[in-house]
Amino acid sequence: MTDRPNPITTPVRRAEVLTVTLFGDNGTIDHALSEELGRRGCRTHAVSVDTGWLTSAKNVICRLDTEAGRRALEGLAGRDQPRATVVAVCAVPSDEYAIIRLHDLCAECGRHHDVSLIWHASLGHAATSGPPPLEQLAVSIVDEVSARVGGVDHQPFTERFVGLD
Repeated sequence: MTDRPNPITTPVRRAEVLTVTLFGDNGTIDHALSEELGRRGCRTHAVSVDTGWLTSAKNVICRLDTEAGRRALEGLAGRDQPRATVVAVCAVPSDEYAIIRLHDLCAECGRHHDVSLIWHASLGHAATSGPPPLEQLAVSIVDEVSARVGGVDHQPFTERFVGLD
């Protein structure tokens, strides 16, 4: 038995199986997110190339530290699209201008869509005393998807930092 972070007690539930579009780079974070989504009964549609926003995307995780994720969110902000639920994720950049730019991009999308921005520490800087940082991050992100899809958070734009032990 592995030590896993304690996710919320119920899976992400809807009338049909929820499909989450994941804009990333098919790296280890994306694999951990897909695994956690699968554990909770969701399907993952992974996009790792610069396609821009997909109009079929309704429930989305955008990794803003990837070309696919950043360009997808830029496409969402730049056009009138059907309402979407988006959890944008990024390690805190060292450049303050980049932080402001990404925050403003998410806030702009939050004017017409449900958007959460989750900042996190670099995985290389996380301590190793608790559960693996990658699993902690995946659980936190999927918890946010669950809260957004389940209508727990009614604010159109939220922002928070997830610390990794």
